[in-house]
Amino acid sequence: MSQEQQNTIPAYSYDVLRHELLPLLLGEEEEMILYWAGKSLARRLNLQSPEELKHFFYEANWGRLSLIKNKRNGGLYEIESTCTDPSRPFTLEAGVIAQTVEKDKGLLAEASCTVFKKSPLTLHIVVEWDKKDSVHEIR
Repeated sequence: MSQEQQNTIPAYSYDVLRHELLPLLLGEEEEMILYWAGKSLARRLNLQSPEELKHFFYEANWGRLSLIKNKRNGGLYEIESTCTDPSRPFTLEAGVIAQTVEKDKGLLAEASCTVFKKSPLTLHIVVEWDKKDSVHEIR
């Protein structure tokens, strides 16, 4: 088996799990469950900074992540995705980004995702936070 074939099998396997099995298991609540799963995953992996987030997206083969705009109460991230189906939800990615920003800034953060371009599939993740909503961790 060639190196190229070895690299495509895991991608295919991931696509089957993410785009065929998860919708069957999660049903109508798929988008919301994936969002909260993404937040939980970022906490579990202890992602704390934009650099760690970029590295995680690269390692997970989720695509190239870039911070496009950073404002006082929010930011705009762009993902050039490895996925090719723009009809699928990308709330898992949005949740991971939201939780990492929350940890980095110490403020509650929420994110939403839209398809910006279909070829190559490019997503925009808008993250918003309020400086009045600080995160108080229990130690």
